[in-house]
Amino acid sequence: MFAYIRGTLADIDENFVIIENNGIGYSVSSSMNTIRMLPNIGSEVKLNTKLIPKEDSLTLYGFYDKEELKMFELLLSVSGIGPKGALAILSSMTVSDIQFAVAGGDAKAFAAAPGVGKKTAERVIIDLKDKVDIIGAFEAKITSDLSGTKKVAPVTTVKEEVLEALVALGYSASNAARALDKMTITDSTTTEQLLSDTLKQMSFL
Repeated sequence: MFAYIRGTLADIDENFVIIENNGIGYSVSSSMNTIRMLPNIGSEVKLNTKLIPKEDSLTLYGFYDKEELKMFELLLSVSGIGPKGALAILSSMTVSDIQFAVAGGDAKAFAAAPGVGKKTAERVIIDLKDKVDIIGAFEAKITSDLSGTKKVAPVTTVKEEVLEALVALGYSASNAARALDKMTITDSTTTEQLLSDTLKQMSFL
């Protein structure tokens, strides 16, 4: 119903922000990831939103970027996860963290979020394993590393090969992905070089 809200950032609380638009202050529930990205109070801000109605209330949820909003909607599709639980996960994990944890079957990462138990964490992985895009998480990181250049395909292939090699060596996909996410990669980086550097990185995890 509401795709986004744009206005003046009037206040910031632990779990919500207030955006003033045309003299009306809208309370928007947000994740800590979104709140950390916000400018100073008094600045103009735009949040991508989702309105969730209940019998006795209407709650507007807002996110700094569309990727986090999409992940919020995916989490809501998980049995046992409501808006509060989805926000708790998005407050303790980034979108990339969630993608890596699902790919690696890392239920403990989800269980670390407030109010998310072991069974619910396992359900997140089961329900989302065919819906999250692990390669997309890598590509987002790669695009950032290359400062917007378009030569991402060869680098993506190198990362895929190293991830597969690390898993074959016995490392969890989740830990391997996190280690790879910290590596600086250029068009000249070889699979052998990246594997060696990542193994060194993982020795400090």
